[in-house]
Amino acid sequence: ECAPFHRPQSMVGAQRPAQFAKYLGEFGWRAVVLCCDNGRRGLVGREQTLQTARDDARRALAEAAPDAPVIIPTPSLAWDGPLDRLWRKTCTPEGAPRRHKLAVTARKLLTATKLRAGDWSQAWQPAARAAAEVVAATTKVDACLGEHGPDAGLFLARWFADKYGAPWLADFRDPLPQGYRGTARRWYAAVGKRLTATAAGTINVTPYWTELDRELFGRPAHFIPNGFDPKEFAADREHGEFFEIIYAGNIIPSQRLDIFLDGLRQARETLGAETGGKLRFVYRGGAWAQVAEMAARVGVSEVCDISAAIPRAESLAHLARAQVLLLLSIAYPEREDAYFARGFYPAKTFEYFGARRPILCVPGDNAMLDKLLKATQTGVTAGDATSVAAYLTKAAELHNSGGEIAYAPNAELVAQYSRRNLTGSLAAILDNVIQTR
Repeated sequence: ECAPFHRPQSMVGAQRPAQFAKYLGEFGWRAVVLCCDNGRRGLVGREQTLQTARDDARRALAEAAPDAPVIIPTPSLAWDGPLDRLWRKTCTPEGAPRRHKLAVTARKLLTATKLRAGDWSQAWQPAARAAAEVVAATTKVDACLGEHGPDAGLFLARWFADKYGAPWLADFRDPLPQGYRGTARRWYAAVGKRLTATAAGTINVTPYWTELDRELFGRPAHFIPNGFDPKEFAADREHGEFFEIIYAGNIIPSQRLDIFLDGLRQARETLGAETGGKLRFVYRGGAWAQVAEMAARVGVSEVCDISAAIPRAESLAHLARAQVLLLLSIAYPEREDAYFARGFYPAKTFEYFGARRPILCVPGDNAMLDKLLKATQTGVTAGDATSVAAYLTKAAELHNSGGEIAYAPNAELVAQYSRRNLTGSLAAILDNVIQTR
């Protein structure tokens, strides 16, 4: 999953490998990225598809300057072998009725059986291997980085290391077993441990998840968070008529948007018709129907601008011109799954740093996210609707009088989270890996 060829569901995660590739050259590394072209998934005709992948790789390498990063998007197959084909037949199309319990059980059994060969991304592996062989024939590869998720990145990096002798690292954008529970989690964790047994180390995006990876995989574990690229944000900003609070992206059940919306309602009532009518909550994302229903239930639909996901460039433009950036945290991490027990860093946190606008975190997690915002001085936490209303009321009145919310981040600390600086951390890990192998 690499920008700009990713699935719509992986917009932020797909930026990570793309930004690494963009900046690695400044630290003595040339990146060659193999990714799946979302527009060419599920092609029938194995040999033709694999040959297309080889041709894609040859063309991309031939057209690139010798020291420039190269991103090679390839097609993927409709399925990879009979088990993967059978598994895909058990998929339920989006919007289809719920399946019978026996069908659900069969699907789970097939999923567990095929995990040793890959998850839903398995069908891309043959095409990626075909392209990787072309890369290896023309380019000396010193190290390999397997991106996860999905699983294909890890399978491919391990395969490449076995075949060509290059050390490899696993880069996790989320904890590997997080999406599973009970027996399924233990099974998937065992698969992951076996899969990473030959890795020189792992990387994860929060300090706590890095600790858990060290315990689970028994490999050296490193922390490199998601970051921001200041070049993606315009320097100039207009003082608009409306007071906009923006949130773009998905919302998980543990994130309490209802607290913010109730605070928005209270602020609107306090401000009165004129100033309160200039409040605007802008939402863009896949949960738009859920958000619209919630806004209607709370009674704030008139001051909400809600629609589906938009292209990344448009989303970043919204961030840059909004007055406040809404950040939703897990309310009670101690009650959550083990992977959220100390909170977590939503990837948009760092893009908010790049937008250079005040962050309103609701309701706060009393954990790692609150500590990050406090240390960087990039935002405030509002733990309940009354606190949200108080913040919005004061900020909207200031905006209405022509002023701006005070925003004075710790510039030195924030700069550490730039994509360039974080890529420097990756380069240092790669340097160490090849020196100590």
